[in-house]
Amino acid sequence: MRIRVTAAALCAAMLVAGCGGGGGDSDAKATDSAAAQGSSSGSGSASAAAPEAPAEPLGEAQLKSAALVGGDVDGYQITDFPVKPDGDSTARPADCQPLENMRTASPDPGPKAFVGLLAFGGAGPTAGSATTIGLMAYDGSDAEGILDGLRTALKKCTAYEGGVPARTTAKAATAPDAGDEAVAFGLETQGDSADAFVVVRSGSTVVLFFTAAGTGSAAEVPADLVTAQIRKLGV
Repeated sequence: MRIRVTAAALCAAMLVAGCGGGGGDSDAKATDSAAAQGSSSGSGSASAAAPEAPAEPLGEAQLKSAALVGGDVDGYQITDFPVKPDGDSTARPADCQPLENMRTASPDPGPKAFVGLLAFGGAGPTAGSATTIGLMAYDGSDAEGILDGLRTALKKCTAYEGGVPARTTAKAATAPDAGDEAVAFGLETQGDSADAFVVVRSGSTVVLFFTAAGTGSAAEVPADLVTAQIRKLGV
């Protein structure tokens, strides 16, 4: 059984109407007149509504409150994982840096607040696996930028040097239908089995799920952990 829970592993840890229709000139003129009156008065006009203010990034206490705890998901032991992210790892070529940043749980820019968890699978196909979960609070535009950066990197990057002694290959995977958007990929270091990553954005919070295989086979991020964590974050 292989459980790789090291600083680098955490680090990897462990984040839109309109209608048409004619009725005749008189109807059209009446509609135009009514629209003009509504616009001038501001009454009943959707365009007159004040734009919604962007959500403030969550603080550490709020992230902790939204984080999974033991008993939230059947079949998993969940504990705090307080190891701090390590942002000193450099990928070559630079196009791959966003992937290496996520492997070390050190996105650029860094989060406003960070909470780390570790979930151990106790039975079934997840037995022996360890999934690190990193909840990271951002401003909205920065949160979107993290996932955009990962998608761009996965289009350009297939392998890179740096971060670990051996060459790392990267491959995009099918992202789950979770949160506002999600990205999934695998990273495989030469001579080792592939580790799995899912990164989900929920509002201005980015949640990283990183699973290291415990059986020698390619890892897979457990869907029930992703679903439970994103649901709890949204409550």
